[in-house]
Amino acid sequence: MICQKCGENKAVIAIQQLNDAGKVESSYLCENCAAEEAISSEKDLVKAMDAFSEVALDFLTLLQKEENSPEKLVCENCHLTFEDFLQTNRVGCEECYSAFQAQLIPIIGRVQNGYKKHVGKVPIEVEHAEDVQNEIIGLQEKLALLVKNEEFEEAAIVRDEIRALKAGGEAK
Repeated sequence: MICQKCGENKAVIAIQQLNDAGKVESSYLCENCAAEEAISSEKDLVKAMDAFSEVALDFLTLLQKEENSPEKLVCENCHLTFEDFLQTNRVGCEECYSAFQAQLIPIIGRVQNGYKKHVGKVPIEVEHAEDVQNEIIGLQEKLALLVKNEEFEEAAIVRDEIRALKAGGEAK
């Protein structure tokens, strides 16, 4: 069979498509014409997908805006609305932070000069406890290595340092 598009080369590919009436149409094409057809079909497909994506994105955005519009957000625990929060700048309960999370994060960022996580000071007791715990972990790793290498005298010293730290004393 000869290519139906160029009428010169031998047809090697059969393409079947639905026409506007819903009937199947067959085209027999040579390799060159099939490659051209695939490129143009691919471009048409990309255009159609882009158009569909835009419509779908617009639709989803509208749905999300309606669902999460500030006037419709309500904390299920204390029944505070986001609109009430904006008027008072006070949440009603701890659950409000979860209920209004998407709206609160940008507000917190603006209030705290762009920081959205706590970056303030840590109480000295907590900081000291963390330092001691980190030192104990490091010494435990060192102890395991010393025991593995059969350096028992050094391991005994490290063991004693760990015990002293756990008891609240200082390591030597």
